[in-house]
Amino acid sequence: MRTRPLLLALAVLAAAPTAHAQGLSLWLGAGRPVSDSGALKFKTSDVYAAAQFDLPVFPMALRVEGMVAGSNLRSAPRSYFASAVFPVRLGIMTPYGIAGYGAYSYGKVQETRGYNYGGGVRLGMGRTGFFAEMRRHEKLNKTQGTIGMTF
Repeated sequence: MRTRPLLLALAVLAAAPTAHAQGLSLWLGAGRPVSDSGALKFKTSDVYAAAQFDLPVFPMALRVEGMVAGSNLRSAPRSYFASAVFPVRLGIMTPYGIAGYGAYSYGKVQETRGYNYGGGVRLGMGRTGFFAEMRRHEKLNKTQGTIGMTF
């Protein structure tokens, strides 16, 4: 009878990678154009927030994202995207590809819509971890590097 709890614990540990792959996770970070050689300063960085839902049956996730350019959160240009994420789960390291469509400078006179694409890597267990990604925003004609945390 003592082997039953041990077998149950082993089954839970074996199922952990697929269990953390399902559900909702929040992503918070800061981004900066990678072609800019200046020091990372908050006033020139973009604030990034997202919610990602991992689909239980398909090897992909859906992410809803928002980005605010600069430190003035009230008047700065805002961008919103919907993206498809294609993760390759390798234990604590998860490289992924991402492609999305959204509105840049949302609600402003110069609002425009367009595509973005890129890739990144997430390190962590469950929903908690760190990520780094590079993404090309075609309408802005810039490549953005973003680092942050997931939970």
